[in-house]
Amino acid sequence: MAATSRLSRPFWLLVTVLCATMAVGLLAHTLSVAGATPGVLIDSVLYDGYALDDADEAVRLVNAGAAAISLNDWRLSDGTTSVALPGGIVLAPGAGLWLTGDAVAFRAHFGHDADVELSSWPGFSNVGDEVVLLDAAGATADVLVYSGGNTLQSGWSGTAVEPYRVAGVFSVEGQILYRRRDQSNGAVVGDSNTAADWAQSPHDVIDGRKVRYPGWAGDRFFRPAVITATAALTIAVAPDNAYAVIARAVRAADTSIRLASLTLENMPLAEELAAAARRGVTVTALLEGGPPGGLTDQERAACRIIESAGGACWFMIADDTRRIHDRYRFMHAKYLIIDDKVAVIGSENFSPDSLPYDDKADGTWGRRGVFLLTDAPGVAAHLAAVFADDLNAAHADLTRWTAADPVYGAPPPGFIPDTASGGITYTVRFPAPAVFYNHYTFELIQAPENALRDYDSLLGLVGRAGAGDTLLVQQLSERPYWGTTTSNPAADPNPRLAATIAAARRGAEVRLLLDAFFDDPDSPVSNVATCAYVNQIAQTEGLTLHCERANPTGLGIHNKMVLARIDGRGYVHVGSINGTELSNKGNREMALQVQSDAAYAYLADLFSHDAPRLLYTPLVMAGHSGVVDRVLISEVAYDTPGLDEAEYVEIANPTGATVDLSGYALGDAVSSQDFEDMRHFPPGLMLPAHDALVVTLSAVAFREAFHAEPDVEILNSDPAVPDMLDDPNWGDPAALFQLGNAGDEIVLIRWDGLVDVVTYGAGYHSAVVGCPLLVAPARVLERVPYWADSDVCPVDFRAWALPSPGELP
Repeated sequence: MAATSRLSRPFWLLVTVLCATMAVGLLAHTLSVAGATPGVLIDSVLYDGYALDDADEAVRLVNAGAAAISLNDWRLSDGTTSVALPGGIVLAPGAGLWLTGDAVAFRAHFGHDADVELSSWPGFSNVGDEVVLLDAAGATADVLVYSGGNTLQSGWSGTAVEPYRVAGVFSVEGQILYRRRDQSNGAVVGDSNTAADWAQSPHDVIDGRKVRYPGWAGDRFFRPAVITATAALTIAVAPDNAYAVIARAVRAADTSIRLASLTLENMPLAEELAAAARRGVTVTALLEGGPPGGLTDQERAACRIIESAGGACWFMIADDTRRIHDRYRFMHAKYLIIDDKVAVIGSENFSPDSLPYDDKADGTWGRRGVFLLTDAPGVAAHLAAVFADDLNAAHADLTRWTAADPVYGAPPPGFIPDTASGGITYTVRFPAPAVFYNHYTFELIQAPENALRDYDSLLGLVGRAGAGDTLLVQQLSERPYWGTTTSNPAADPNPRLAATIAAARRGAEVRLLLDAFFDDPDSPVSNVATCAYVNQIAQTEGLTLHCERANPTGLGIHNKMVLARIDGRGYVHVGSINGTELSNKGNREMALQVQSDAAYAYLADLFSHDAPRLLYTPLVMAGHSGVVDRVLISEVAYDTPGLDEAEYVEIANPTGATVDLSGYALGDAVSSQDFEDMRHFPPGLMLPAHDALVVTLSAVAFREAFHAEPDVEILNSDPAVPDMLDDPNWGDPAALFQLGNAGDEIVLIRWDGLVDVVTYGAGYHSAVVGCPLLVAPARVLERVPYWADSDVCPVDFRAWALPSPGELP
């Protein structure tokens, strides 16, 4: 029996308006090149829905031909049961329509109406089935076989389409199977009646291995927005000046402020937003409702300030009990739109760690990041369109802050927000923003829709780099491979990393500077693993390619920045997109890419100062003697918890060759007559090039204090750790090499003389200038860079709060 239907929106406007002649020609060309016969195709299928009993199941059809097609007497089938489409539908070239069996369930999860609701529905199995489209003559117009469906189904060839799975990252539930798109024009690729036509195909790491979920605007934002304008481009650097720049932009707002971020925990910024709301500015924040670690009382308090002033805090949420699924795994973009004129796009959440608001005159402390601001109208307009789409109230995954809500409401009574911010350990290098005026071409790149394109976007830019060009990547996380943590670069390549390596193979100079603060060195997908993988390739193939980790500003590299100099022109890419698969395929992310020689030069200087082995000499180090050709004392912890048994001295080898430490000794006895100690390294102990080793008093105490392994110890607390050997002819044989908290000397000698010496506090040696005693939060003296020595301790060493024994800065 033919099914009846009702049209759930002004349908004839959609299906009777034909595409322009040029669009038709492009579509026909795309399909003719692929050897397919243009016609109506199954474009998308949701078979394992979010609604109860999968009531939101849906199928989208698309006319991939060059002429309008009537769907009178066409039918949709699961290979067994078929349902007639309603009469009167004429599908224009390039047009599509969504079919569903339950318009209410569809709208609840897609956020818009289906085009046609059928009164009966074939029903598609979650474990596998066939989706068959039959034309008016009963012939198969198109077919999709997925998972456990019958691959012998007429009209299908080869294996079934499988949803793209990565455990804990991309779920099967809610995943929409959809056809691959041609990057040049957005049209579906030619139909070969195989799994290769579909975006979940595992055989294409760029146009395949994709996911899509209800509520995404995948086709609307399929291409990056490209805007050309004569405009201002401002670069704000975190932690140096970003807070001041953003606060100033908020204060200048006249009509509206829209903010999107993973979190909003910066109380002074919340006060600035509230002040704007009180003066009549419409203030709206869209935040992640389930950030890693959960929503904090600090953020609840920030939203209370904004809401009390007349602004609005919205959260994108998930709630299994109400069958609410958030569209993106994380709302991770970080941007503002001010007065629909100024766009602010960056790498940092609006937190006190990323945007410290302390007095910078004596230094600060925070995360390294960058924001780009521009008054190019098209950039603000595009951000506004994305914001409006994400904050469309038709989506069920949005909830507004309400004081009484136990999750998305006020903090507990008596909660006092944390207003501590910054510090003094990092010397501000960028006290003011850089502002450039020119005619620019901007490219707005966003995930999940268009971050992975090699036709344009970031991969397209990197793909143009070759001999004589430069790529500089500063990144929170750039994984060595995607997929599960048990995979590998061959099976699941990270296309971003693969593109940079390919650029090096074409002759480009490529440098990666990755975070060392958040990074878990024990993870197989850590930045440590990435650098080992990249540097091995560089060594094996002789490439100008290098990767290292750093923590230049105290609380990690949180930046997501790529700089490119190609054919003599500079390009900058800054935003929220990191090098994980989730960020590129499952999160809401935003980045701005722009051609600007001045911006490239400015940020390349930032990169060079942040990179440990690429440091330009700051003013305070103007007299240093440069790279040395001997081992150096590189880090000292002299006042550790308890009885100071965990104290340590780190030795670094900045040379290009392994050093045999036989004949070397370390101690706090300046001369052989001092009543202190000198210990020799065990015979045969080797220190590789550009590596470090740690000498501690007690291996057991060190392990407990720093959760790391020492290389040698003094006290023989652990038989598995080699002991330093006492020199009975130097110092006091009864003494231990134990550093004084009020001051001491650390002396590194070899059989032929003094190698290095460091003093602090009351310690004294005629060959050097000593360091003052550490003041909290500093816990160690750390040589930066580890390969330079001027014999002036305050120049060579920084007072640092983050001990990193065995890891060079």
